[in-house]
Amino acid sequence: MLVNILSLSPHLFVAWLQELPPELLAFALLLSCGGIILFLLRCFGAVGLMVYSSVAIIVANLQVQKATPYHFFDEPVALGTIVFSSIFIVSGILTEYYGKAQAQKAVWLSFTGMILVTFFMLITIGFKPAEGFMEVHQAMCALFLPAPALIAASLMAYAIGQFNDIWIFAFLSKVTHRRFLWLRSFFATLIGAFLDNVTFSVLAWMVFSPTPLPWRTVFFTYVLGTYLIRIFIAFVGIPFVYAARYMVK
Repeated sequence: MLVNILSLSPHLFVAWLQELPPELLAFALLLSCGGIILFLLRCFGAVGLMVYSSVAIIVANLQVQKATPYHFFDEPVALGTIVFSSIFIVSGILTEYYGKAQAQKAVWLSFTGMILVTFFMLITIGFKPAEGFMEVHQAMCALFLPAPALIAASLMAYAIGQFNDIWIFAFLSKVTHRRFLWLRSFFATLIGAFLDNVTFSVLAWMVFSPTPLPWRTVFFTYVLGTYLIRIFIAFVGIPFVYAARYMVK
């Protein structure tokens, strides 16, 4: 009986989540990301934030293959934006409290984590599935076979967005003598996120895609739609950057 209850609980939880307004669910996810970032910072310091960045980029690259409708936008918006954008909060915290070098190290570790996951999953898919495991095999194929094109676009966009975000944040810190943290965090994220958004969307869905999407779909679904969300995330992320000073050991 207990086994049956436990096996059903994830499905019931997902069904309950799908009854919620997508805007509410997205906001809850954003607050969860911020809370997890502060928790890992408090427990593990800079290392915890590096782990978060590595996990977040992997999760975001899986989420981006799914889109959902929002009430405020006509076109469906690709998922992955919230989790991925939370990495910019991490970059701001690392740059502000641990230095530019630590923030750049987090980017390289995230690179490595995404490449390793892709490599291991491609090898896993290469094994012939035993009888009764075809459904699981097909699910893995659906998630990870598109990964080579997506990872190429993602890593290029990630490098451009993150390193510009870190550079702008560090530059503004020097110019403002480490004042106006809210301005530095918000402005650096806006520029970095925009560069990342455009680069990834064009490469993933037009240049590298075997079936390129129309420009209108790419612009409204992947560029404009997700960037509007990123602007909101950049604003909501400011309190977490401030709160991080109390979590730094």
